[in-house]
Amino acid sequence: MTFLDKITTFIDGISEVTASVIIYLVVVLTAVLGYEILARYAFNNPTKWAFDVSYMLGGTFFLFGEAYALKYQRHVRIDIFYCRFSPRMRASIDVVFYLLFFFPLWIGMLIYLYPYVLFSWSVQERSMQSYWQPLIYPFKTLMPIGVFLLVLQGAADFIRRLMTALGKDIAHES
Repeated sequence: MTFLDKITTFIDGISEVTASVIIYLVVVLTAVLGYEILARYAFNNPTKWAFDVSYMLGGTFFLFGEAYALKYQRHVRIDIFYCRFSPRMRASIDVVFYLLFFFPLWIGMLIYLYPYVLFSWSVQERSMQSYWQPLIYPFKTLMPIGVFLLVLQGAADFIRRLMTALGKDIAHES
């Protein structure tokens, strides 16, 4: 196993472990929404916290699931022509798009999120989405972590695509 194989396998492992933990948020989210529906319609007593908890849980699930989806190529792709190219040509196209779009966008997002999260912590920000107004800065802290995991998985995929484009395949665990 080469050094690049070890790196990409390690990153894939991080995405797998993260997904295996974060998947349980769906159970919690379902319970929260189920409780809200029961409280609202059966007892005419809606909660004031379910909305905030549900968007924080759903957002966390989405952010942390992005890397896992990228690992298994589950993001939306319009491939009218792409699927007709050879694997090496597809890898070359992917390398270019990673360099032009993926890395600048998501690394830029990481750079932007750092002061955003620091400010949120400094003012102990609360959500203004509902009258409950829960603390929002812990949730905002999860945003750059999720984006970092996506960039990390993107780096693993980029390495694989680059090696394929250069005619040197490396292992891919999927």
